[in-house]
Amino acid sequence: MRVPETATKHLLLCLAATLAIVSAPGASAAETKSFVVNWFYLASYFSDGDCPNGLNPSAADFYRRDLLRAGHSKDEIDAALKDFPGEGGAPQPWIPLVIVRGNGKDNIYADPSTAPDPGIKIVTGRFGYGFNLDGLGDKSPNSFEDPTTHERGINNQLYRAVSCIRGFRGPGGSDGPTKSNLDEVHWDKLREEMPAFVISITAANGFSTDGDVSIVIGRALETITRDASGTNVQAGMTYTLDPNPRTRNVLSGHLHQGVISAESSEVNLVADNYIVNTFEFDKARLRFNLKPDGTLAGMIGGYMPWYPLYHGMSVGGYVEEYASSVDLPGVYYALKKLADSDPDPATKENRAISAAYAIDAVPAFVLELGQRQSAALQPSSIDRKGQGQ
Repeated sequence: MRVPETATKHLLLCLAATLAIVSAPGASAAETKSFVVNWFYLASYFSDGDCPNGLNPSAADFYRRDLLRAGHSKDEIDAALKDFPGEGGAPQPWIPLVIVRGNGKDNIYADPSTAPDPGIKIVTGRFGYGFNLDGLGDKSPNSFEDPTTHERGINNQLYRAVSCIRGFRGPGGSDGPTKSNLDEVHWDKLREEMPAFVISITAANGFSTDGDVSIVIGRALETITRDASGTNVQAGMTYTLDPNPRTRNVLSGHLHQGVISAESSEVNLVADNYIVNTFEFDKARLRFNLKPDGTLAGMIGGYMPWYPLYHGMSVGGYVEEYASSVDLPGVYYALKKLADSDPDPATKENRAISAAYAIDAVPAFVLELGQRQSAALQPSSIDRKGQGQ
């Protein structure tokens, strides 16, 4: 994992601006607002037109298809799937069959190439959220149009690959990215186990005036605290930035009419060691909106290594497949085909795929390790009724 070359310089600038606030009020117009990430999910657009060829089949249907192809008789398959998925914890006859449904001996989750490409259905609609990462605008091949801003050339092939899968569907009709069922479940579990993601933004001229900003996106030493609903993260809690430079990113950006935008050669968000080790964004872009209720909403995008994304799903094996109707070999082949950056020098196959993730965050106190509580960066005011909306 590389730390951006400019990280130290930008971090010093950010800390200097912070010290100006906490030690010499009135001496500087700089202002800092800090947040803890509430939701982090694939930026998806759901409508009647994004999957015109229909959704991918349910797990029972693609298991039956694959087992027939693998040479099992209809009677054998019917018997194995008779009580599908069965009672939790009880041995089920379909499980050992689907694990090796590629060549009959190897675990397909560990080596999906042992199974043929099922050719899963992918998004073919016009609209999608994200960023114009390749700079080609409406000439960018296989790209989307932002449904809100109508910017063309949006690159988000990860959304294209998985969003016609039943588990990756969510409600439509929103004026921004929407959480899929699977993204919501995964993140809700992940944020409970991993240190919290925190964001601090320092505006050189304050947030009421357009100007330059410095942004720190990093990991805290603490996990999140939930609010009384149990669904969202509690606002106004205190977090300590992990001092390990591997866990933080410092970017220079710009504030214009309440919208913060920035670019960086890379942004790496260190998460959980088991499910998703790191969200790695090459040629990273971000766009945040400071909302009237004090919360932060926006997106971060870039090119991500696609195989770790597959691995993060495949560790769930058949449980992930049947619970969410995710054909894991199908996802493997779709990611491989749709990858659109970082070609391997030997094979010429792309190793990274364009993606965008939505971020919803609530105000928080964020301290450097050893910083006194009284000097914590103050969270912005928040309308408690609007938290999490």
